[in-house]
Amino acid sequence: MTTIRMGFHRSAIAAAVVMALAGTAQAQLSTATIQGQITSGAAAAQAGLKVTAVNTANGNTYRTVTRADGSYVLVGLAPGSYEIRVEGAGGVQKSQVVTVQIGETAALDLALGATDQQVTIVGTLQRKDVRTSEVGTTVSRKQIEALPQVTRNFLSFADLAPGVRFDVDQGSGQTKVQSGAQNQDNVNVFIDGVGQKNYILRGGISGLDSTRGNAFPQSAIAEYKVISQNYKAEFDQVSSVAITAITKSGTNEFHGEAFIDRTGARWTAKDPFEKKAEAAGVQRPSTSQTQYGFAVGGPIKQDVLHFFVAYDGKDIEEPRQVVAQRTDLLPTGAGIVPGLLARQGSSASTFKENLLLAKLDAQIDADQKIDLSFRTRDEADRVPEDKKLSLPGNELNRKNTENRVTLRHEWTRGDFLSEARLGYEDYTWNPRSDANTPLIRYKASPTTNLNNQFDVLLDGGSPNMQRRQQKGLFVSEDLTFTGLAGHTLKGGAKLKELTFDLSGTFRGVDIVETIIDKTTGQPYYNATNGNCLGDKPETTNGRVTRTDQCKIDVAIPPAGVRFKNKQFGLYFQDDWKLSKQLELNLGLRWDYEDNALNDSYVTPADRVAALYALDKRRWDITPPAGQTYAQSLAKGGVTIGDYIADGKSRKAFTGAWQPRVGLSFDVTGDRSSVIFAGAGRAYDRAMANHALDEMQKNAQPGGEIWLIRNDHKMPFTDQFTLGLRQAVGQWNTEIAVSRSHAKNQFNWFGGNRDANGGYATQSSIDPLWGGPDGYGTLILGDFVTQAKTDMLYLKADKPYTTASGWAVSVAYTYSDAKTTHRSWTNDIFNWTYGKSTAGWNPSLDVDKHRVVATALTDKLIPWGVLLSGKLTYGSGRIRQLTDCSKGFNSCVYRLGDKDDLKQFDLGLAKSFSLPIGKVAIRLDVQNLFNTVNYGGYDDWVGGPNNPQNYLGGDNANLGTPNSRGGPMRTYKLGLSYSW
Repeated sequence: MTTIRMGFHRSAIAAAVVMALAGTAQAQLSTATIQGQITSGAAAAQAGLKVTAVNTANGNTYRTVTRADGSYVLVGLAPGSYEIRVEGAGGVQKSQVVTVQIGETAALDLALGATDQQVTIVGTLQRKDVRTSEVGTTVSRKQIEALPQVTRNFLSFADLAPGVRFDVDQGSGQTKVQSGAQNQDNVNVFIDGVGQKNYILRGGISGLDSTRGNAFPQSAIAEYKVISQNYKAEFDQVSSVAITAITKSGTNEFHGEAFIDRTGARWTAKDPFEKKAEAAGVQRPSTSQTQYGFAVGGPIKQDVLHFFVAYDGKDIEEPRQVVAQRTDLLPTGAGIVPGLLARQGSSASTFKENLLLAKLDAQIDADQKIDLSFRTRDEADRVPEDKKLSLPGNELNRKNTENRVTLRHEWTRGDFLSEARLGYEDYTWNPRSDANTPLIRYKASPTTNLNNQFDVLLDGGSPNMQRRQQKGLFVSEDLTFTGLAGHTLKGGAKLKELTFDLSGTFRGVDIVETIIDKTTGQPYYNATNGNCLGDKPETTNGRVTRTDQCKIDVAIPPAGVRFKNKQFGLYFQDDWKLSKQLELNLGLRWDYEDNALNDSYVTPADRVAALYALDKRRWDITPPAGQTYAQSLAKGGVTIGDYIADGKSRKAFTGAWQPRVGLSFDVTGDRSSVIFAGAGRAYDRAMANHALDEMQKNAQPGGEIWLIRNDHKMPFTDQFTLGLRQAVGQWNTEIAVSRSHAKNQFNWFGGNRDANGGYATQSSIDPLWGGPDGYGTLILGDFVTQAKTDMLYLKADKPYTTASGWAVSVAYTYSDAKTTHRSWTNDIFNWTYGKSTAGWNPSLDVDKHRVVATALTDKLIPWGVLLSGKLTYGSGRIRQLTDCSKGFNSCVYRLGDKDDLKQFDLGLAKSFSLPIGKVAIRLDVQNLFNTVNYGGYDDWVGGPNNPQNYLGGDNANLGTPNSRGGPMRTYKLGLSYSW
């Protein structure tokens, strides 16, 4: 009786919601759909035929009935292989097995035989997922396992999608996914339908760009799809790339694998900087990277209850050569110099990661399924302040921990599917130095002046002592209704309550810049009393904190903020099949957050008083008598009252309405030629960390003033695509043009203006930094920056089949990317915003031409050897030159020459059968041809009137590479056992 009542209750809710919304559509975050037409002879089959899909691996069933026109829709299918069964008057009739992928809508027409009572499939299975308006690329398990890579980060194949980049910072090891000129913070990854959004730091998902590790155990990923345009209204908190992944599950058979792989310094070619360090007498240390883990799954009860567990571990010892710079400006045998130089040498930064996923799934009865998953992540990452210059001890101990639990209940009844989710998350980022001594940047200068200086070495503690935490609960309900002929209707709601606990300080120790005297070898810093030494001293709280030869940024006490944020989301969609050839995708989404940026914040009274006090500055222009600092700002168009918070002035943004429309037209009706198009708006959100920046800076007595605009906006992107999918033999090809226009990107920028509201004679790249009397610079935060990318892309892939034994994919992208950011990047700091109406600038983050191609085969080489390769080519991201040839106050940005990117990776694998299971040996070679891809250059253009021109003549180092942008040739050897 309880079951009947629960079913009736949920049935009533489903009917009420869906009928009230009447216009929702089918989209798939982590599942697939099979839809089509059943015919009997020349006519449509009767209504009410039972259609069942049975998962061949675990026995899970999915059921529906034919509609009045003989059509059917099976929704909510976990990716995998299914046997389709149609039950009518003649009993159960079986079709051949059909395999569906994540996010796929497979068009599968069935014909009932008049005599043999068999079901045959009409159409080409290779072309199942072409009638869609989404711009997406599926990365299969075969590709994840076969294609070469070193990091075991499943996201490293996201760049198989046109216009998408996956980058690894060669200095920090941190990763980034982005599309075009859009902000990488606007990415989201959905694991089994649950977003992994990072609300407190950059990178889009938790822990992506603040670690050398991986976001998720690759052993647990079955497959994933990268969607760069036209995602449906089901996708939330994303306005750039949406990546949706499905994890593995247990089956009716016990299966497992264990693996270990290793690489290291001896298996990695030296880059030019390491060779230069060795020439200076500093050898590269012997270091290594080891990855290991296992995955196991199977039945607890056949066809009913299954389990799956996966673990990935990673240990890294990364080589580091500490070499003093500009020793030609130092006396080698005097003062502290001998002691500092003696501490040069080889070192290693260590990293350890543990990733675990545990999962249970059960089929309660024919209509109900339930699954429970738990994952944990624990990382300890020891990183230097500067990879080349930090002496031993000048390091940061950076910790990442994450725990997530998700419970999902699926219930079907006739034409309804209900998916209910309940989840918990807790993510913490906690960098902290092991030393509490001042960070000292030892410098050399030919003139003993900080205006003309070079870093030599770094010593002491790291100033970064912070803690960031997001934790909370969410509940969601997604309802799908398929009973209306021609329509697949879907609607959903989500409620999430989060707590942000943000504390610590970005400057936990004094930061000292001190020149080493070129004659005595002594620094202009007295470590005993913590004071600067030299002429023209400036004091702070009784300490000498600045001279011509020394500067101290005094430590800031820890401060914190803790606030709650409720998030609401609603969406409605309709996949409307107007005819056999034409389908429309109509969607609408709305999102709301009640406290995204600590809206109850009150600007400290001392800051408010200083801003409205008399302007006492004496820069290039003397303020008129009686003019306040606020009035000076107003002359430059800055109404400071818009940024001063009183605890009530900030209002949550309510306008996040997001229409999303798409269409697909099957020109000939056989899926060989499909025209598709889409347009829509997608809102994202801002990082909660901005609220901490504001509070921490304003808590410092006499420090800087940081203010966020009261009138919150939220970042969003408008997207448009038009394209054609065309079958060419065994190949699937695609060509399309698209535009994405991102608006309301959050930026911090300089708020100071001179007495006339301008910048006087200050440099265009370093405007007037004079704040109100007694305080540092004024920094304002607002949603002001835009980015847009126009793309033309071509894609071709030949899927892998056992019969052919090979697969190829090629994606070419032409991009015209621009940004209004004054520094031409997607950074959150846009310091000179407002100085001029510069308009659109070229983006530093995008190659104009980019090609990513992959291939794999297990039949080309004898003895069953698997051969795979990946080629990446980029025409080169532009360089930005800082041109100060006409003097420091006349610096401007201009374009510099670009350098292309070339990398080819190779993989070889061979399996050996054993009485129980098999053993595989694998070799991956990253950057086989050892191409040097540089990441940065010395791009300062000096001049005779510029005190910061390089030594040895103007621009002597212009264009000299100063960092590596890609890996050198690296070998990785792996061993695995599976059963």
